[in-house]
Amino acid sequence: MRHAFCIFLLLFTFAIQAADLTQLMEQVKADPQGQLDAQLKQPAKTAQDYFLLAYSHYALRNKEAALEFSNKAMTLEPDTELAGRILLMQALTYGVFYRDTALAIEKLKLAQAILPDEDSAATLNLRMDILESFAQAYNQLGNAELAMKAATESLTLATQTADKQRQLDSMITLGRLHLNNNNLTKAYQHFRAALPLASEMGDQQAIASISMRLGMAYQKLEQHELALQHFEEAARLYQQLDSLSAQVNALINIGDSQLVLKQQEKAKDTYNKALKLAVDSEDPYMLISAYVSLSELALEQGDLDQSEQLLIKAHQLASQVSAQSIKSETALFLATVFIKKQNYSAAKNMLDEAAPEPDKLAAYLKRKHLALSAELAALEQEWQRAYQLEKTANQLEVAQLNDTSKIQLDSLQTSLELQLQQEKQQQQHLDQQNQLKQWLLITLTLLALAVFMLLLLLSKQKKSRYGSLMQVSQWRSFTELLLHHHQAKMQGQLLVIVLEQTPALLNKGIRHTKADLTLFRAGLDQSLFWVEQEQEFWLYCASEQQAAELQHQLLLAIPADYLVHSAVLPLHALLSKRICEQDLDALRELLWYSLFLAQQQGFNGALAFNYQCQQNRPCSWQTDNLRQDLFNAISLGILKVQVNGVSLSDKLQQQLAQI
Repeated sequence: MRHAFCIFLLLFTFAIQAADLTQLMEQVKADPQGQLDAQLKQPAKTAQDYFLLAYSHYALRNKEAALEFSNKAMTLEPDTELAGRILLMQALTYGVFYRDTALAIEKLKLAQAILPDEDSAATLNLRMDILESFAQAYNQLGNAELAMKAATESLTLATQTADKQRQLDSMITLGRLHLNNNNLTKAYQHFRAALPLASEMGDQQAIASISMRLGMAYQKLEQHELALQHFEEAARLYQQLDSLSAQVNALINIGDSQLVLKQQEKAKDTYNKALKLAVDSEDPYMLISAYVSLSELALEQGDLDQSEQLLIKAHQLASQVSAQSIKSETALFLATVFIKKQNYSAAKNMLDEAAPEPDKLAAYLKRKHLALSAELAALEQEWQRAYQLEKTANQLEVAQLNDTSKIQLDSLQTSLELQLQQEKQQQQHLDQQNQLKQWLLITLTLLALAVFMLLLLLSKQKKSRYGSLMQVSQWRSFTELLLHHHQAKMQGQLLVIVLEQTPALLNKGIRHTKADLTLFRAGLDQSLFWVEQEQEFWLYCASEQQAAELQHQLLLAIPADYLVHSAVLPLHALLSKRICEQDLDALRELLWYSLFLAQQQGFNGALAFNYQCQQNRPCSWQTDNLRQDLFNAISLGILKVQVNGVSLSDKLQQQLAQI
């Protein structure tokens, strides 16, 4: 049996080594939390280990940790492919989470620059991913020419390598870019080619995106009822996919169509719903769109002041996210409002800000800029200039679509509806086909698990459940790691040691103080992880028993001439199940307020605190007046605090009774 177990481990090790970087990333993407849990048992050592750890945090939207671990990976001399993947992930982190498109493009340029001139599968895949990201980034900056160039190159490579997913992504991107520039014929061609591929792959996200863009095409044709139908279908699909930002975008388009159809109350409700979701998603682009749409509603209702206030918010956000096309668009909207308010100097400033380089504006923005400039010139009685500007604007106006284009759009609409119907009909058939495979997979998995557990029992090797221990470098990293354990329903305890080192440093000096605390610091690693915050040591322990034993051991390891306070905090009782980083920050306030109350009650010297809760979450941890809330909870006995074995809560109750 031991021989069989060794063979099993060898095969398992070989399988991991055989997996390429892309496969490992797919595994991490499927279970990012599992990767973080595995890291606790086997800490990262190589550049690839740190990258996979960073990618786990990226998948979990932990942007700071993703950058921290990816930077560490870059210091360990990764190979070319890995370095490219690291830079690409950093670009996506800056672009998606920080909305810093300019910095994202710099990272993409670095990734592209280090790619070797070869046609291996890994290099081609990485090159296509970089090109697709370039297309998205340049589109955000309003540089349609570079965006289309990148998307076209990506589509060419995807076609050569028969990579269906990347073909689909590139076709949808090109369709969107042509749609933005009012080239509906080319947009239609790309969407027509993408639709059957999306249906074949069962890609609901792509089908929703095509439906959304089809609505935009009908919107440009001023067929708003048809546009509304497609936007509503897209919103339904995005809701099923739990895609918050895309759902906001669909709702805004629904509201735009309702507004044109004179359904102002419906539009107002839709816009407010979109605004709420945009705030929840913390997506500045969606917030900008929501503000602009609500400003248009206010403008339609004649409330120029409200429209101006909303547009100023949108324009300020657009200026912060480094998106020139959006900034230009909000500036043009503001110019429109200023013209209506007869504030011509402010309108002129907005026009100048909207187009520092007018020739580089997208076609639809350039047309609007010229039209507003012509209107402003006419109002200022500059007739000749107004005439020339209006003439140029008319020349740029998109020609009316002919009947053939309308037929093409109708054909795409019909095709989309048929594909959706076929997909619903095929779903049951696919479920039946997959059911046998699923049962077989479950059976084999359970069998393998049973064999593996039996081998573990026979090996008679007791293994630690929590694996290697670690010090966390920063308080925020410590709280993020603690949140992951808390969400995994581990009944962990926080042990806090407050070590007043200042007198020792003054009397003995740094060297002697460091020597005094050598044994104490060595004992810290017996916790799962810990962090040093000023003169506080915060340790996360697996159980109450471990916390109590470690507390006793650490206090014995500190020389007698140091003043030391300690506390054990039962996390689940204090904070309940759902917590955030701000709740953990508040625990520091609980510790220091407990010290304050104890000293106020005459307790001196080394203090040891214990806490018991009569109810989960005994106070509001995020309130502005936290100390008052803590006093109420302690004095009422909801939160019972003992210091050196004496009930601090009872003492406070006795004092209050005497008042």
